[in-house]
Amino acid sequence: MLISHKAAKLTLLADLTEIENRLEIEGDTESVRRSFWRIIGQIKRQKLKDLDDVTIQKAVELRNRLFRQKVLLSVKWGLFFFLFIAIMSILAFIWNLLYLELIILGFMFLPPIVMVIILNVILLLSSLFVLYGAYPIGRYVGGRIANVGFDGFYRFSPGELGLKIEYSSYLKTTQSRRKWVFGFPIIWVAAFLTGLCIIALFLNPAGVWGPFSFLIILPISYYALTLRKTGELYRFLRERRIEQELKKQATN
Repeated sequence: MLISHKAAKLTLLADLTEIENRLEIEGDTESVRRSFWRIIGQIKRQKLKDLDDVTIQKAVELRNRLFRQKVLLSVKWGLFFFLFIAIMSILAFIWNLLYLELIILGFMFLPPIVMVIILNVILLLSSLFVLYGAYPIGRYVGGRIANVGFDGFYRFSPGELGLKIEYSSYLKTTQSRRKWVFGFPIIWVAAFLTGLCIIALFLNPAGVWGPFSFLIILPISYYALTLRKTGELYRFLRERRIEQELKKQATN
């Protein structure tokens, strides 16, 4: 068994070295990336005691070469920024629930159904801003649950920042924990939307359809992203599948 463990270490390290050589020759191609992530999948399926720091460090170096996004904000300041957005968006959501209809009524006479539609469209947009601020916090908490660290915030898209995983800690944590880096944000977002629905029911039931519509759209969007092999749900299911494989191997 000791020999097989050593052989596995050498094989993984040799495969990573081959990827490094291909990266030098071929550049950052889709084929190189697929080969790299296939090896990462093999690393995740190893017992932690069977992995050495040399293999993990090589994997981290290659991942950082393939994932070159520059950190723009530290974890601390990024969380402060998004927490501020979340709090202000929740306050705006509550204000809209309580006063928006009165403002509309004061400027124009509209049928009640039209006012309800306008209210819920505005609340839908307010819910979007709440989730925009709350989601990175959920990703950070998921990382803490999984014992995974983060390098900081990077530009995921022109209007969105993402949390860059500190990959060494990601590979060194257990598979049962690793899945929560992706699974907890899903629960977190669903809980926030449910909370907004409850707030709306208590303060102004006519406005519940805004956040509730988002709550319906959310699983549909997750499923659509999963079909494209991306998104939090896809990554959670991937890590969950690996966890089940490891449990099955342990029982055999």
